[in-house]
Order: sequence, then structure tokens, then C-alpha cells
Amino acid sequence: MKVAFLLQGGQGLYGAERATVSLIEGLVAAGVGVRVVRLCETRLGASSADAVALALRAPVADIPVHGRFSREAIRAIRGELAAWGADILHATGYKADLHGGLAAEWGRRLPVVSTVHGWLFRTDPKERLFQHVDLWALRRMSRVIVLSRFYEHYLRVHGFTPLQLARIPTGLRAEAIATEADGAALWESPDEPFTFGMLGRLSEEKDHALFLKAAARMAKRRRESLVPWRLRIAGEGHLDGRIRRLAARLGLADRLDMPGRMDPGDFFRRTHVLVQCSRVENQPLGVMEAMAWARPCLATQAGGLPELLDEGATGRVLPDRSPETLSRAMEHYLLHPAQARADGRSAREKLLREFPVRDWIEDHIGLYDALLAARPRH
Repeated sequence: MKVAFLLQGGQGLYGAERATVSLIEGLVAAGVGVRVVRLCETRLGASSADAVALALRAPVADIPVHGRFSREAIRAIRGELAAWGADILHATGYKADLHGGLAAEWGRRLPVVSTVHGWLFRTDPKERLFQHVDLWALRRMSRVIVLSRFYEHYLRVHGFTPLQLARIPTGLRAEAIATEADGAALWESPDEPFTFGMLGRLSEEKDHALFLKAAARMAKRRRESLVPWRLRIAGEGHLDGRIRRLAARLGLADRLDMPGRMDPGDFFRRTHVLVQCSRVENQPLGVMEAMAWARPCLATQAGGLPELLDEGATGRVLPDRSPETLSRAMEHYLLHPAQARADGRSAREKLLREFPVRDWIEDHIGLYDALLAARPRH
């Protein structure tokens, strides 16, 4: 079986891109032939980070796109698919969905699949247009893969039938990320201050302001606290300066560490509790990596987050988005570190039990096989 992945270049390596890399690696290890094609919008410049990571496991072909839509790119994709003899086209991202679907003639040339990693649901007219374009393309796909019940429900509400959708949650190999000893080391270091952290893009949908406002409330209540604690916000994005200024206004500058982009392993080695304040999420890889590191998570009810966490056992799903609610949840873990450690261990056990990589890869191969078996024979 030969599967061509059509990706959008210039995105960097965030959660969705890293999950796609892991999927490709797993498919290659299972004996599936993989070819990676990237749409590179020339006006944005090329990002080499994802190309390098993907090239470790599969050949990569870059197709330049001059603007949002390109007939030349459709012809180039079609040529790549024909020359390699692809059996399946798997696209991710609205631009890849549209160009790939047209290149595959919406399944008439070969089955075309897309994975929905999610939209930001912003009010910006341009982003809303892109989302509508993507929904239009997804309705014409051979099959659409969703990672969470949240997005499965969302697409059903928007007219998709059960036969159009396949829910395949992302799998993660916990031992490849952290061993039990790795996860335990931080808790056994008495000199390390108790640290709450956020990891990911510094953008509006992550709502770093809620995290800082909650921390400011906790700081006021615990002025005489004998338990040292700190904050860490790791990542890059256009909100960097705004976050630093808000922290200074709230009197948190001395408590806050903002190291920029940080390797997840380095982040979790120094962070006791992950805080996920997102306004919208699908199945965030950062939360799953926290589970692998045996770290509990305090999360909002956005998207698929409640599906990853067991309330009161692997972390907390906050009942509302108020700074006071988050502040109280943070304070509980600060005062009861043994509970935080126990919840982290439970989170790792849940990851091992419910999100194995083997099932993730096998489910994709099974989907590809079913689509090929359903094609009319000529």
C-alpha cells in the first residue's frame, strides 16, 4: 500500500504537525509506503523544520503555491500521485484539503482522506471563510478522520453522516517520551520550586491571561506562603510582549519564566502541573505528553480536553473560566503535592491504557484498506 500525505508547509512543528510526523513514522515502521508532498506558499517563506523531521522517515516533495489557490499546484499534485502510483491521498489543513481533493477528483482518481486537527473559531472574516472552504472540501472526501468526540459532534451538526467520519484518537508511545523514573525525578527534588506551566503557541486561543490572573489571585492569598512556587510559559508567538507586560502589571514578573520555544522534555522535567486554559482545542499533544511525564493537568472544558482527563483522578476539568476557579485548583495542588503526584501517575496509566500507538496505526491502515476494498474494479 502506498499513501501520499499532502501537508501545508511553513507551519513549524506544533502539536498537529508533530502528531502527523509520528503517524508517518508509525506507518513506515508498519511497512506502508509513504510519500510526503508539501504545499509551500511562496509569500510566507519556507520553514525547513518540518521538512527535516519528515525527511528522516519519508521522501518529501515541495510544491510551490503562489497565493491561496493554485491550479498549477493541483496539476503538480496529480503528477506526483501518478508518478509514484499512490493508492491513498491523506491531506491535513484547509489548503491541502482543497488542492488535494481537486487533484484526486474527490475520490474518483483515488481515495482521499483528511484529518481534522481543528479550527480556531475566531470571528475574523478571513479565518471564517477558510473554515467554510475546508468544510466544503471535507464533505467531498472519501473519509474524514476526527480525533475527538467534540469534533465528531461538530461535523455531525454540520451535515456529515456517520459513514463519512472515522474517529481515531492520536496515539502516543509513553516510554519513548519519558520513563516512570523520568516522571518521578522532579517530585523527588526538594530544592525545585513547585511550578505551574503552559506549553505551546503564544496566541489568543490559549488564553495565557487567565493563567496569569489566577496566579495573581493565588499570590495575594499566599503572601506568607512557606511553599515556594513559580510559573512557566514556554512557546513562541505574537503575544510574547503582551504576556510579559500583563505579568508585570499583576506583580508576577519575579515568579514567571518565559524561555521561548522549549523542548517538551525539558519543559516537563521542570514543571509539576500543566495548565491548559484554551478557549478551543481538539486533542492537544501537549496534554498527552504531560500524561506521559506523569504530570496532572488543570484544563478548561474546551473541545476534546474533557475526553483526555478523568475529573479528580488525572487532573481537573474546570467548571468555568473564572480566574478564581483556576486559582483554587492551582492552590489545591500546591498545598497537596502528594495528590498532584498521584494524579500524574494516574494520567500516565490512562495514556498507556487508552491511547496506544499500535491501535492508532492499525486503525489508519484498516481505514485505508477499507477504502481500497470499496473501490470499483476496472
